[in-house]
Amino acid sequence: MRKRILNAAVFCLSVLFASQLGAITPEKSEFRKLADDVYAYIGKVNDANALIVVTSQGVVVIDTGNNQPETRNILKNIQAVTKQPVRYVIITQNHGDHIGGTPLFSPPATVILHDRVAKEWKSWRPHLVKAWRNRFPERQEALKDFNPMDTVVSFNDRMTLNLGGKVIELIYVDDTYNPGDIIVWLPQSGVMHGGFAAYKERHPDIRPDYSHGTTVGMLKMLEAIVALKPKAVVPAHGPMMNVGDVQAMVDYLLLARKRVREMMDKGMALAEMHKQFHMNEFKDWDRTAHLPVMAEAIQRELRGEGPEIVPAVEKRTRGTITEVKEEGRYLTIVTDSGQKLALRTAGASDIEGIPDRSHFKVGMKLSALYEEQKLWNEVLELKVEP
Repeated sequence: MRKRILNAAVFCLSVLFASQLGAITPEKSEFRKLADDVYAYIGKVNDANALIVVTSQGVVVIDTGNNQPETRNILKNIQAVTKQPVRYVIITQNHGDHIGGTPLFSPPATVILHDRVAKEWKSWRPHLVKAWRNRFPERQEALKDFNPMDTVVSFNDRMTLNLGGKVIELIYVDDTYNPGDIIVWLPQSGVMHGGFAAYKERHPDIRPDYSHGTTVGMLKMLEAIVALKPKAVVPAHGPMMNVGDVQAMVDYLLLARKRVREMMDKGMALAEMHKQFHMNEFKDWDRTAHLPVMAEAIQRELRGEGPEIVPAVEKRTRGTITEVKEEGRYLTIVTDSGQKLALRTAGASDIEGIPDRSHFKVGMKLSALYEEQKLWNEVLELKVEP
C-alpha cells in the first residue's frame, strides 16, 4: 500500500529516531508563533492542540482545547496578540477534546465542520445539548436557548475560507469510515493542522468501532499531508511535526498492519493477539495502552469487516469519589452499596455542581447516569452533591 511513500531507508531512520525520543509535551501548555499571524497552542502533556490564524477581519480557531481551563487559556493567548474577535471555529475531528471548547466562542463565531460531523451533531440527545449550554458558566446566558447547530456551516469535500487576506483550505480525504476528520492547510505560510492522522511518536487511538477511523483512512490522510509538503504540522496531540515525522507514522501503520496480518496467518486467537502484539521498534512512543485495541481494530480491517457495534446499557449510581486521574477525566468511586466503579467523563458529559471536571476532588459525593460500554463507563450526566 502506497509503496511510493514507504522505502526501507526512511523506515530505518524513523525507527531509529523513534527509539531515541519520547515525544511528550511539557507540563505547561505553550502558545507558539509559527509564522506571521499564525500560532500553535500546544497542549500540556500531549493534550489536544489548536491552531490560531489572526487576520484583519477576525480570528480563526482550529480545534478548541482539551477542557474548559485550556479553552480559556487559548482565548487569553489570542487576546494577548490581537483585539480582533474570533470569527470562525474549525473542527478537525469530532471528539470532546477538540470540539468541547466551541461554546466559549460560538455564538457569535461560525463553526465549520464536515458534513458527517454535522449529521452527528443533529442527532444529539437532550443531555448533550444541555452539557453544551452549561460547559462555560460565564456563557450560560448567551447559550440558554442555543442549539449547537445554529451557527454551523458544513462541507463535503473541500472548502476554502478567505478572510482578511488569509487563505485557509479545509480538506476532507474520503474514506468509508472517515467520521469527518479533516486537514487544515495554510498555503501562504506552509503551516498545517494535520487532524487525527498527525501524531508524533504516539501510538494512534484506532478502535474496533472505527470511531477514530481506520489505519487505511489514516494512510490516505497522511499521503495527502506529505504531498502538500508543509513546513510545519500541528498534530492532534503532541509536539510540532515536520514531513519526516509524518512519514514515520506512515511507516508505523504499514508495519502494524503487516504484524497483525502475520498473526492472523498463524491462526492466532484474538486474546493471544492482544498479548503478543507490539510495536517495539517504536518502544519510546507515548500511549502504549492503545496497542491491544489497535491490533483488534486492524484485524477487523484486514478481514474486511465493518465497525464493531456493541450495545451500550444506561445505568445510574450514587457514591463517593476515591480517585481522580487526568484532571477529572477518569474517576474511581465507591458506590453507596460498597462496590468500586470506574467512570470516564468526556467533553459531552453534563456535569453539575462544579465548574468543570478539573474540580473533582476525592471525597466528593455524586450521583450519575452512565453508559456501560466495552472500554469504559461513559458518564452522561453527573451531579456533585452538597
